[in-house]
Amino acid sequence: MDGSRSERARARALHLLAQIAPLPDDSEVQRLRELSLDYIREAERLEQAPEPGEQISAVLDTIARDFFARALRHQSKK
Repeated sequence: MDGSRSERARARALHLLAQIAPLPDDSEVQRLRELSLDYIREAERLEQAPEPGEQISAVLDTIARDFFARALRHQSKK
């Protein structure tokens, strides 16, 4: 397909899309964009924060590693 056919097809598709789902006015687009960015930021914040069960598990893992490291050091001193 040559460039002019591709451009005509693209223009036709954009025209059909504009008829089916016209873009909202600029203020509405900006409001929706800000809302979607807020959702994304909140999702990223929640994803980074460990759940309470994960925090407890991480603390227990640290305590267990420390305990066994001390036990091994104590064992090697005997």
